[in-house]
Amino acid sequence: MSKKKKDWKTERERLLRLDRDERRKEYRRHDFISLDKIPPWRQEVKGNEKAEGKERTGSGTTSDKVSLYKGDITVLEVDAIVNAANSTLLGGGGVDGCIHKAAGSCLYDECHSLNGCDTGKAKITCGYDLPAKYVIHTVGPVARDHVGPTETGDLSSCYENSLKLLLEHGLSTVAFPCISTGIYGFPNEPAADIALNTVKTWIEENPDKITRVIFCVFLENDFTIYKKKMAVLFPDNDTELKEGQPTEGNTPPSKKSKSRDQSQERNRDEEDAGDEEDADDDAAACGDVEMMSQNQDEDGDQDEPDDDAKEKDEAASQDKPDPRAEEKDVSVAVNNRDKDEEKDEEQPTTIPEEEDAGKCTVDMEDNSEVVESSASNGEAVEKKE
Repeated sequence: MSKKKKDWKTERERLLRLDRDERRKEYRRHDFISLDKIPPWRQEVKGNEKAEGKERTGSGTTSDKVSLYKGDITVLEVDAIVNAANSTLLGGGGVDGCIHKAAGSCLYDECHSLNGCDTGKAKITCGYDLPAKYVIHTVGPVARDHVGPTETGDLSSCYENSLKLLLEHGLSTVAFPCISTGIYGFPNEPAADIALNTVKTWIEENPDKITRVIFCVFLENDFTIYKKKMAVLFPDNDTELKEGQPTEGNTPPSKKSKSRDQSQERNRDEEDAGDEEDADDDAAACGDVEMMSQNQDEDGDQDEPDDDAKEKDEAASQDKPDPRAEEKDVSVAVNNRDKDEEKDEEQPTTIPEEEDAGKCTVDMEDNSEVVESSASNGEAVEKKE
């Protein structure tokens, strides 16, 4: 007698009505991992104790809302696990095939009704035989030949659209595998950066909507990469997140704190003004002292050069001829010449031509000598002046 095949719609409705304890009886595998067995990242970093037995909602830090788990994603008991599916949503290799096998045939039937999925988009189904209540299927980009802005954007969209579905269905715990890093060939390190940064941004924007995001890796290489990057992105002392918490720099101050800050600011301004006046007085006093000392030093420095200059001037005056004496000699010579001319005029006009010519020659010579003497004395005076 063959077993009757279940109708996926009926099975879906039935399973979603069950509470947790009733659903656990429906799990195909009983070695499931509950959320309290997976510590949040903050406790993972501290390494001192495991997570508390009760779930935390609506508070905590980003490091309290993420976890790193190495193992099988199909055994995690969370609200939803994410499937790195292909565009048909009908199963394939890797994590996609494992999820379809663990969930049973009803998952395939429901996926068949969804008519596939585009790259970067996401669609949700029931989890059926899985410990997870839902499965969110997302199609990552194929990046074997090239990783550019398109592939990067599509991979980021996979995480964003999956989290959007989580929010729309009122779910608060989810587990992500490494999307597109298998046969689709997306490099592991860039893929981890995109996954961690996208999730962190979403948590900061929706702190009260999420309890835990688990990064579920299967390979040791991915575990090492995520562990290193999460230590940087999710420090254990990051800022506490609260519902409706405003972003930094936009927190409106209260009236009391505002008035208190204003009064403190006025007091600081008065103190600063007093300090500036005191500093100006001190600076002025110091400046007067410095100017006085500087003037004294300058006066002392100028005395010595004056004595030396006087000695040099006296020596130069002794060596330099007196131009007034030279001018006196020239005037005396001119007066003598005038007297000689007057005597010549008083003598009789009957002078022989030879004597007259000789006298003219003498007079010319005397005049030339006087002119040359006066000219040479003038040049000497100009040069010495």
